[in-house]
Amino acid sequence: MHLLRDGPYLSHIPAIVPPALWFAGWVDRNSDHGDEKQRQVALACGFPFGIALLFSGQVKPILPDSQRLKIMPPIQFADSPLQAPARALLVAASLVIPCTTAQPAGAADALQSPPLVRWGGGSNSNMTSAAKDLPTAPGSVKPLWELKLGTHQYSIPTLDRGRIYIAANDDGMVRPGYTPSDGGVLMCVEQATGKLVWQLASPRFVGGVKPPYHFDQFACGICSGPLVDGERVYVVTGRGEVMCADRNGQANGNDGPFLNELEYMEISNTPPAQLGPADGDILWLYNMVTELDVAPHDVCGSTLLVVDDLLYACTSNGIDARHDQVTRPEAPSLIVLDKKTGKLVARDDENIGRRVLHGAWSSPTFGRVNGRTLIFFGGADGILYAFEPPVPAADGSVSKLKKVWSYDANPPDFRTQDGKPMLYSQYNHNRAEGPSEIIGAPVFDKGRVYVAIGQSPLHGAGRGCLSCVDGATGAKLWASEEIGRSLATVALADGLIYLPDTTGNLSCFDAGSGRRYWCHPMEGKAWCASAFVADGKVYAGTEDNALWVLKAGRDLQVLSRTRLKSAMATPLAADGVLYLPTQRSLLAIPGSLQP
Repeated sequence: MHLLRDGPYLSHIPAIVPPALWFAGWVDRNSDHGDEKQRQVALACGFPFGIALLFSGQVKPILPDSQRLKIMPPIQFADSPLQAPARALLVAASLVIPCTTAQPAGAADALQSPPLVRWGGGSNSNMTSAAKDLPTAPGSVKPLWELKLGTHQYSIPTLDRGRIYIAANDDGMVRPGYTPSDGGVLMCVEQATGKLVWQLASPRFVGGVKPPYHFDQFACGICSGPLVDGERVYVVTGRGEVMCADRNGQANGNDGPFLNELEYMEISNTPPAQLGPADGDILWLYNMVTELDVAPHDVCGSTLLVVDDLLYACTSNGIDARHDQVTRPEAPSLIVLDKKTGKLVARDDENIGRRVLHGAWSSPTFGRVNGRTLIFFGGADGILYAFEPPVPAADGSVSKLKKVWSYDANPPDFRTQDGKPMLYSQYNHNRAEGPSEIIGAPVFDKGRVYVAIGQSPLHGAGRGCLSCVDGATGAKLWASEEIGRSLATVALADGLIYLPDTTGNLSCFDAGSGRRYWCHPMEGKAWCASAFVADGKVYAGTEDNALWVLKAGRDLQVLSRTRLKSAMATPLAADGVLYLPTQRSLLAIPGSLQP
C-alpha cells in the first residue's frame, strides 16, 4: 500500500486515536506494493512501535490530511514511568520492522522525504488505485466541484498532499498580461475545493510549424503527467523542455537558478508585471530540442520517471512533417538527467531514431528484478528495452545507457510478409497490417512486464498485440493478438488486465496466461484514456464522451454508462472521490461516503 494511495486501513482515523494506531498505518502505507499478508505484518509491527514512541517522549503525532501527513507538536511524557522500557521496545521494534516489511527505495529516508508520485498518486505506471467507496454511476452524482480547463487536456493528474497537479492547453488560462497562444499550462489546485493554488504558462513554440520540426501546433498543451518528488514537480512541456518547478509555486519566493518566469511566460509588461503567489516557480529547464538536436513529432507526450537521484525522459523524437523520413535519426529517444540540477547524465545508444515508425511517446518505467533495478522503455520502433540505471561519471561526462535486453513487441508477421518488409500505416494511406510502435507505458508487476503496441488513431484500425515478458531476461511469456492497436497503458488488478484498443473494444485478460475472458464494445473509439481500476470497478471512456463503469472480474458486467460534456482522460481516485479529467474540465465526483 503506498503512502499516497487511498485505502481502507487507517486513512480516516480521528485525531484522538493513539499514536500506536496511526504509526501502524504509517508503516502500512510505506511498505512496498505487496500483498495483504505484507500489510498485515506491517500493521502488527507498527502497533508496538507506535506504543513505544508514545511513551518514549519522542513521538510527534502524524495525522492524515487527505493523502499526506501533518506533523503536530510533540506529545511529552517526561515523567512517565514507562518511558525507559518504552524506549527499549522502540529499539527492539526498529530491529524487527526492517526484516519483516518490504522496503521501498529510499525507505530509510521516508520520514524526511515523501515518496515521489506520478499518474494519480502512485509510484508506478499501473492504472489502478486502492481507493474505496467510489461512484458506480458517476453521471447520477453531483460533483463536489468542477475546475474549468482549456479546450484540450490529455495528461493524467497527480494527487499529492492535498493538492492536484494537472496540465492542459492554455486556452482557459486567465492571468493579467498573459495571452493564450495554443500553448500549455501546469496548474496546482486544492484537492478539497478545486481552488487554484498556482499556475504556470508554457507558451507555444511557434518554430514547431517550420521544417524540420512538426510539433506543438495542435493546441494540445502540456500532455505530460506531472511527477511530484518531495518539493519539486517535474513535467515535459509542449515545447520539448524538461521542467522542474517548485511544488509551492511563488508562495515561498522565486527560487533559482531559473529566475525569468515572466519572460518565459511571455507576460506583457504593460502595466509593469510582477510575479505573485499564484504564479508557478521554475527551478530549472532542460531544452531537449536545442541541447540534443531532437525533432519531436506532433506532441511531447510522455511522463517522466525518477529513480533515486536520476530523472528519465522520453524525447519524443520522430519523423518529419511529410511523414517520409526521420528528421534527426541520430538523436536519442531516452535520456537521463540529474533531478537536482537538470544536467545530462546519460542517453541511449540503441539508434532507435534510425528505426522510428512515427514518434517516441512512451513513458519510461522501472522495476526491481532479483534485487536489480531495470529501466523499461517502449521504443518508437516497436521494441521494448530494458536498461541498467547509469552511474553518473565523476568527470561530468555523458555516458551511454547499457542495454540489458530487448524484445520486439511486434509478432514476426507484423514486420515481414513473403520475405518483404511490411509497410507502416499512414494518415493518408491506412493499413490494417504492418508494424506499430509502443505508445502506452510498460507496466512491471511480479517480475513481468506488460506492454501493448499501437499507432495514431488517424492511421485507422489495425492489428495489435499485448505482450507479457520476463522482466529479468526479456523472454516472451505470452502474447495475445486478440486486440487492436492501442495507445493505452494496461490496468492490472487481482491478476486481471484491462485494456482498451483504438476501436473502442475494452478487453479483460488473465495476467498469468494471456487468456481473454471478455471483450466489451464501448460504442465509440478510444485513445485518450487508459482503463482505470479501483474499488472493484473498471472506468473506461470513449472519444464520443461516454464513460463506462464495469464490474472488475472475469465475468462481463456493465454497471453504468454516462454521457460527459467532453471526452475523458484517465482518472484518479482518493478519499472516496473519483477525479475525472476531461478535455475541458476536471470533476470531483463523490462516492457513497461523501455528503
